[in-house]
Amino acid sequence: MIKAIEGIITKKEPTNVWIKTLSGVSYGISISLFTSASLQKGEKVELFITQVIREDANLLYGFIKESEQRIFEMLLKVNGIGASTAMAVCSSLGPDEFSIAVMNGDDAVLRRVPGIGPKTARTLIAQLSDAKFGEINSMPSYQNEAFMALESLGFKRDRISKVLNECSSNDTASLIKEALKKLA
Repeated sequence: MIKAIEGIITKKEPTNVWIKTLSGVSYGISISLFTSASLQKGEKVELFITQVIREDANLLYGFIKESEQRIFEMLLKVNGIGASTAMAVCSSLGPDEFSIAVMNGDDAVLRRVPGIGPKTARTLIAQLSDAKFGEINSMPSYQNEAFMALESLGFKRDRISKVLNECSSNDTASLIKEALKKLA
């Protein structure tokens, strides 16, 4: 199974790139709009790859950030979500925005994604509500530390996420103090 590809971008479209490796093999890879925005034709790049093998195709999906790849792979495990819908989610919502929407049960955010209606949004929330998004979020380390500390004090994940987004402190201790004032 292919897990990463490194090479030169020889062709780029909004949701596809062609990468030529040092061995001379070129791979066509589907990418999200977020990944696309950070890539330029002619540059050397390494993409995290999720390989989807179907009866009629062997598809490669590439991500510049591992957190985005994890969201994509998590979505593929949800009943009724295929690779194209998972890629639409990754193109419409960043990893943080997606995980916060799921943790908060905010189906309105999820319904903004093309192809996701009310029923699918509720299914996503129900099946992913217990997911460990702390490993996925690209929050700075001080926010992750504050999140884990507040969670260990018994606060609910959705409340912690909302409050941390409202806080302005830039170190763990100050952030916890500020969050505790807002949670009280």
